[in-house]
Amino acid sequence: MNWQIQILEYGYVDRFPASNLFAAQPNEGHRRMPYCFGLVRSPDRCILVDTGFADEAVYERLTHKYGETRWAHPVDVLARVGVAPEQVDTILLTHNHFDHAGCVADFPEAHVYIQRREIDSYVAAAARPRRFEFLTRSGQAGLPEHLAGRTATLVDGFAEIAPGLELRPAHDTHTAGSQIVAVTDDADGTWVFAGDNVYSYENLEGLRGDGVYAPIAMTTGSAATWLTFADEMLAGVGHDTRRILPFHEAAVWDRFPSITFDDGLHVADVNPC
Repeated sequence: MNWQIQILEYGYVDRFPASNLFAAQPNEGHRRMPYCFGLVRSPDRCILVDTGFADEAVYERLTHKYGETRWAHPVDVLARVGVAPEQVDTILLTHNHFDHAGCVADFPEAHVYIQRREIDSYVAAAARPRRFEFLTRSGQAGLPEHLAGRTATLVDGFAEIAPGLELRPAHDTHTAGSQIVAVTDDADGTWVFAGDNVYSYENLEGLRGDGVYAPIAMTTGSAATWLTFADEMLAGVGHDTRRILPFHEAAVWDRFPSITFDDGLHVADVNPC
């Protein structure tokens, strides 16, 4: 199977604290942090990995916290690469956070896949007293109800979606039911969309490239679980960190051929056809 893989940026914040990216690293300054989703295409398939979000109130809140920001609706970003909402046949959600699952409703023809554990854990957490709000604070409210009313599959662990396209569980890492998406192309091997299990290449390559894993912050799982998961994920791509595709890493635009649009947002061609 030959898949075309792209990473599309729909927004960024200019000064995101690195302490929110790397666990137990309080003095690492700030990073420009993009907000992205993935697009995987073949001649007869059009698949999104996550959907981004669009919410003016959230834009304002993030601008107030993190300085300069820039935003475009994910539907408009897709139009830049010639994709209309009705062409999207499948959505693969890495997890249920607002910036990854916020625009599911904008693609009503798409079959949605997410881990059952992710939905069940979110529903259980939402039923707990308000003092447990940390567990749901970043969640896309209403996603379980929305999925119940449309074509969706709650996945239990590993699943093959199409030849060369596999969902792999990453439970109790970034979220209780996270998953990653592995795309294997006949021409050039396997690429992995990591969701928020990799914020920055530094999570895998070490701070300042020292080779020591820097576990993700902003997690409901454990650093120990993430370390084992990250090592296994990297082993699956021959420990080539370039084959891990993060959604919040500005270095993507340098590591892959990229287009910069007039508003400063980018599209990266991971494996140009």
